[in-house]
Amino acid sequence: MGDEREQALSQIIALASAHDITLEEIAARRRLTGAPGGSGKWLMRVLGYTGGALIFGGLVMLMGMIWDDLNSPARVAITYGSGLTAFLLGLAILRDERLAGVHAPLFLMSALLLPAGMFIFLKEYGSGGDPQLAAMLVFGILAAQFLGAFLPFRRTILLFFGVLFWNAVAGILMEMAEVPGEFMGIALGISIMATAWRIDTTPHCVISPFLYCLGSLGLLWSVFDLVEHTPIDTLFLFFSAGMMYLSVRMHSRALLIISTGALLGFLGYYTEEYFTDVTGWPVALMIMGLMLLGVSAWAIKLDRRIRLGGVTT
Repeated sequence: MGDEREQALSQIIALASAHDITLEEIAARRRLTGAPGGSGKWLMRVLGYTGGALIFGGLVMLMGMIWDDLNSPARVAITYGSGLTAFLLGLAILRDERLAGVHAPLFLMSALLLPAGMFIFLKEYGSGGDPQLAAMLVFGILAAQFLGAFLPFRRTILLFFGVLFWNAVAGILMEMAEVPGEFMGIALGISIMATAWRIDTTPHCVISPFLYCLGSLGLLWSVFDLVEHTPIDTLFLFFSAGMMYLSVRMHSRALLIISTGALLGFLGYYTEEYFTDVTGWPVALMIMGLMLLGVSAWAIKLDRRIRLGGVTT
């Protein structure tokens, strides 16, 4: 069954590339033709997430109502125990195609409850110590747990949370090493974007846009913090423009949107920083407007190149 699916996917990709068909066009045609099982899976996902949200909301409300009446073991059990139960239930139903839309809400609840339960355990039973070391321990265990579960099951949501927890560990390590915040943001941003680029070539590419957004936001914000109110702040203009070009090389619309927003934001900062107190401020506003029009036209051109590249994450 697995080999047949791989052959079918290869044929679909070959046909789409040969006829310049994008993912959006395939999805739109699939919706119009009412592909078998599509509506059923969609409804199952909606019901699954709705049920998960109700369960999580009810659990949080219950904890808030009885929290002061609970002892330490009960507080750990109701948080960490609930998260571990949701995680194990999610793993148990992964092989059942009839419950394909249920495991994701369970893993989402576990990703929220497990760290909360572990921090509560450390608070209730710990005797002080380094909070950074404790946080690194918590997120390290969770990264190993989710990535370890991903290896045999190959489910995207497990990879997603595993990557997030792992980057939390990396951030804490750099903070413990007293790396300046700007350089830490740059390092994490590049790391997350590289991870997104690698994942984008796999069947788990659905999480790449979020990772591109997260990584590029951290990178661009950190670079701007480095050059803001300095004589070299103009370099950010070229950096954000380079990120726009990089979005084409990586075939990522998410990266294009973030870098375009960063470039437009910098133009606003630059005119306010250097032209608000001069008589040419109205002229500067008009120049900025022309620059914005130029940036928007360039962004549209880059977006078209990304679409023609066949990948639109």
